[in-house]
Amino acid sequence: MIYTATLPALATASQDTAVVAGVYSQAFYSGDTVTDIQLVTPASYQTVTGAVTNNVTFSVRQLRNGTAIAILGTLTVGAGTTLSPETAVPIPVGPQPILQPGDILDVLMHQNGTGQALTSGLMVSIFIS
Repeated sequence: MIYTATLPALATASQDTAVVAGVYSQAFYSGDTVTDIQLVTPASYQTVTGAVTNNVTFSVRQLRNGTAIAILGTLTVGAGTTLSPETAVPIPVGPQPILQPGDILDVLMHQNGTGQALTSGLMVSIFIS
């Protein structure tokens, strides 16, 4: 099962923005743990080069009853990380609890320091098996 969130634009120094990727359901049961997370840039996306201090962090979260209970994966666009058109960047998957029906999966975008401006269209795909 794959959940995908298309992310909005994010201005530098802006507040945290969360985008819902979906609600976990066992209706089409294929598993209950996250196995892979990818950040994908569309074809027309302007290249973003990571920075040491002024950057952005993407956190994929598991929410239950409106409360974040786990960070499933995190990627900071720091030094050495580049977001290029039509390129997938893996988001490292961390330890996690088993998903339960009704759990919400979302992506939180957080600006570090003055942050980095991002245009809309980045996609985060969350793979569950």
